[in-house]
Amino acid sequence: MGYETKCHVRVDDGSGSIREAEATVLLETDELVVRGAARVRIPRTTIERVSTRGGIVTVTSPIAVVSLSLDDKSAAAWHKRIEAPPKRLIDKLDVKPGMKVWLFRVTDRTLDEQVAERTSKVVRGATASNCDVVFVGVDTIAQLQRIERALDATTQIGAIWVVHPKGPDGVPDTAIFDKAKALGLAYTKVARVSDTLTAEKLVRPLAARKAAPPKRRGG
Repeated sequence: MGYETKCHVRVDDGSGSIREAEATVLLETDELVVRGAARVRIPRTTIERVSTRGGIVTVTSPIAVVSLSLDDKSAAAWHKRIEAPPKRLIDKLDVKPGMKVWLFRVTDRTLDEQVAERTSKVVRGATASNCDVVFVGVDTIAQLQRIERALDATTQIGAIWVVHPKGPDGVPDTAIFDKAKALGLAYTKVARVSDTLTAEKLVRPLAARKAAPPKRRGG
């Protein structure tokens, strides 16, 4: 999930025309994004320096120098986050070593590779059971029925990540949330998977999880 704020932004891209505006700023895994009239995208790999003075965080890269006007506390937090190494995809998706994972109709190469690095319990076929995490690919509204199959394949505390294309041609978040609600699932998190894919995390609410049967004592 990205880090987001709204503030006054100054962008100097070296063109001789400095843009200033109130804007939404997002720090994603791979880039710093300024939306609106001062729009610019700064890949994090291109950031050369981050400095803070008087509540203003300045990010320098060959693409542009971007200044965010914040209060002192927020400026310190943004400075720290921008300088910190970005989380790997597998960590954003909460996959722990030893978990059983089902990749159901998902073909993203980076996701596949990082899941395989994290755990040896990976299922890529048409069916699975007792999974800790299921990644289910959904490209159309009709494919939302796959979420129900994913639910049947998870443990009571398991998670479902609905992976779908970004943009107007993808499945709307609202359609995913409606399907989740119909299945009694709760939405807890969103994560960027790639330039073209995003994912929503769905889980059973605590109250809906079945209690584990009591352990039998030896006689």
